Amino acid sequence: MKINLKIFKSKKTFDINDKKLSEIINSKDIEKQYSLVYDYICDYIDNDMASNNYCDFQEGQCIANRLKKSAHEQDGCCYRYKKGLCEYLKNGDCTIKSITCKLFICEYLESKGVKYNLKEIMPIDTFLNKKQQRILKKRYFRPKDEVIRELIKHQ
Repeated sequence: MKINLKIFKSKKTFDINDKKLSEIINSKDIEKQYSLVYDYICDYIDNDMASNNYCDFQEGQCIANRLKKSAHEQDGCCYRYKKGLCEYLKNGDCTIKSITCKLFICEYLESKGVKYNLKEIMPIDTFLNKKQQRILKKRYFRPKDEVIRELIKHQ
């Protein structure tokens, strides 16, 4: 069964038979529900990025690095302002699950039309209030458990 959810000006159809989405909807444990929402969004972005190979990493350099369209020469956009390479990047792999970092798209890819909108990934207004949605968009370089604790605090 599919449901249409009116989300602001756009309509998006979400399949409530999707096992993950159904599990989120039916969860009674708030921490588990937030964890499932978090994982759902991360998995969606990871799968989309991998299947489309947007960053096109080769020998530690993304397409923007290789074209000299980024501020750094390697490791894509995994840099913290005035702190250097993200401490969670180990051997070219991120060691945390960060929605905020995954939502970030460099200027080069944005110019090519790559962008993520939480409302297009899932019916986010059903699960998170506006403050919680801002938290997901603003907590760069933070591990999942830390962000979930903050989401719970602002429910």
